[in-house]
Amino acid sequence: MRISEAYEHEPILPYQAEDNCPVGGCNKTGTQCVDIAAPFALTPTASVGTVTVACQGSPSITCVTDASGSCCTVTMTQQICVSVPIRYGVNLTAGEPTISCADNSCIGCGCC
Repeated sequence: MRISEAYEHEPILPYQAEDNCPVGGCNKTGTQCVDIAAPFALTPTASVGTVTVACQGSPSITCVTDASGSCCTVTMTQQICVSVPIRYGVNLTAGEPTISCADNSCIGCGCC
């Protein structure tokens, strides 16, 4: 009779690894969240085309005589329509991307 039979308890078994890895090894997959930064710079562009001018209606004329009566100042005012075509744009310049380990609050990638 064995001791385990006399005291009615389970015999001590040899140590088993958590996942019962085979003698030849086992495969595992590790995950880690990382933060990737891809910087870029935006710079504006603007190019002016040919300006066009068109008179609108007739000019108005005012004449003011100075207090001494020796001079008159004549002012002619004309309304004009000025068209300035401008082409706006943006240039993008990519920077060097960077990577860093994320903190332990990684959610959704299977880790943490």
